[in-house]
Amino acid sequence: MLDKNMLETSKRNAILINYSEDENKEKLPKGTSKIGGKPDLPKDFQWFYYNGEDYKKIVENRPLSFLMQINCEEVHKYDKENLLPEKGMLYFFYELFTMTWGFSPQDRGSAKVFYYGGEIEDLVPADFPEDMEKDCIIPESKIDFESMNDYPIDFLDYYDVDDSDEEMERKEKEFKKDLEELGYKADTTKLLGHPEFIQGEYWEECEGVARKNIYYGSAPIKYGSDEVKKSIKENTKDWTLLMQMSELEIGDYGLYFGDCGKIYFNIRKEDLKNKNFDDVWLILQCY
Repeated sequence: MLDKNMLETSKRNAILINYSEDENKEKLPKGTSKIGGKPDLPKDFQWFYYNGEDYKKIVENRPLSFLMQINCEEVHKYDKENLLPEKGMLYFFYELFTMTWGFSPQDRGSAKVFYYGGEIEDLVPADFPEDMEKDCIIPESKIDFESMNDYPIDFLDYYDVDDSDEEMERKEKEFKKDLEELGYKADTTKLLGHPEFIQGEYWEECEGVARKNIYYGSAPIKYGSDEVKKSIKENTKDWTLLMQMSELEIGDYGLYFGDCGKIYFNIRKEDLKNKNFDDVWLILQCY
């Protein structure tokens, strides 16, 4: 059973990103918040590329896919903690062929967040690079926003591997009821709040890989000295979630991250405060 009093002390505001599963048939006004389609970008924007190895072990320099654009003025009223910029546009990109996990310093550049603080009128619909694979172009879908009280919930904490099927079913019903009473929604795409972990916390990975250039993966982790280990653990508190994206389906198009996975764009709190999105670090988790 959820300890609601304990969860209340960790409550944060998250901004849910709701989208239509049907492709958008009408032309959206320039600067509208949306998933996929052609991004509205500054005329001098240089498309992001990442040189990495795909699942076939082929190394190639590929353009990042455009995931979504967020109009900061549209989302501002839902940002109860005033963490995001009040105006301008946020753009999220990720290379879908390599689909990096964020365990290696070599993953740097495979996911990008671009912030534009100028006038919306100066943006233009950007054509995709000619070498962009068709499967890496996400159909356009308008999005709307919704505030949600968010909590650091790890679903695995409430189940026991020795539970019978009946006990698991009972706990699941009880768990879902508790979440509904909290107003919490699972398996979402959202800005801010707490990550919905699948494989446990990843904050040490963000700090160790992004800042210390240490590889975290199937091989034994080599932190270095005890001082480095201590520094990594202490500095995990510097990180927060910027955007979580769950798998999505728009028309006949599906975007999947491993097996029922999610991607998480994470940022240092000081960078978010200073509107510096250059060092955002992406983690992928799945079942």
